[in-house]
Amino acid sequence: MKLRNDLPGVYWIILKVKAKRLRTGFDNVIVMPKISFSDISVRVIHFTFNSRFFLAKACRKLPPLAWIVDKMFFEGDDIQVLPRDGAIKTMDVGNIREVDVNTTVPLSNDNTVLPSHVLKEMIHKSNYFFLMDSCICRTSNNCNDYSQDLGCLFLGKGSQRISTKLGRPVSAEEAIKHVERGQDEGLVPIIGRNKIDSVWLNTGPKEELLSICHCCQCCCLWKMTPNLPEDMGNSFSSMEGIQITFNEDICNGCGLCAEDVCFVDAIKIKDGKAKRDDQKCRICGRCAEKCTKNAVIIQMTEDAVKRSLERVEPLVDVESE
Repeated sequence: MKLRNDLPGVYWIILKVKAKRLRTGFDNVIVMPKISFSDISVRVIHFTFNSRFFLAKACRKLPPLAWIVDKMFFEGDDIQVLPRDGAIKTMDVGNIREVDVNTTVPLSNDNTVLPSHVLKEMIHKSNYFFLMDSCICRTSNNCNDYSQDLGCLFLGKGSQRISTKLGRPVSAEEAIKHVERGQDEGLVPIIGRNKIDSVWLNTGPKEELLSICHCCQCCCLWKMTPNLPEDMGNSFSSMEGIQITFNEDICNGCGLCAEDVCFVDAIKIKDGKAKRDDQKCRICGRCAEKCTKNAVIIQMTEDAVKRSLERVEPLVDVESE
């Protein structure tokens, strides 16, 4: 049926609908909405998210399963946990410049070296930035303690392939503000190449996507780290140049550093003192911020930012066009 464009609008629409019915052979046609890869990914993650602990334990017991999961989701991963800025004390050739915990950290002070500078340096280097509208971990876990709308930030060429249903491209300035908001909300920043992000976001090679996430102790994907096989869990590790010390002489065993604080459950109270599991701990700094006695000290060497950047930069070429 040939439709005439010179007919009045309403008649043209009626004729077009009739023509469609003639082509299909049905009067009532239900047009299904197009489902994108990102729609499927989000639904699968939401449905399976809290099963990750079971899967991690299964990987420990079944090496063939661990091999498959590693190839699919973790191969080539290298992710650094950066301590929160407020937990840091810096070491300078024997002298320690202290940053008091539970206070506002002077981010503008050029003489103060802070973990968040690693994030900002990588943002300044990058040509592309994509900010997610929400955190897939916190929405999957229905988090009530931290903002679900504070999502991951992705850098690199691969970030431009993320569906705009999930977020939007942003400027470097917006990316910096996002990083600062994460600090303000009490979240722990992590940065690195995380293959699972390139898989569920369908961005192509893992070498083209750098992930920056702000994690809470209740919902983080990496809470499963202690349950993973050792080689897989080691891809999620502490920032370079970071040291943590527990002073048992000062510790009063109050438990503030252990109760719903550590997202890998690395601290226990034993014999009236806080004890840290070195194998589990990723030095996120939350325990140091919670301690009211300064019994937990986290120190950062002056070359820590440089060493961390040297570890991050080869993972993804964020300057690539």
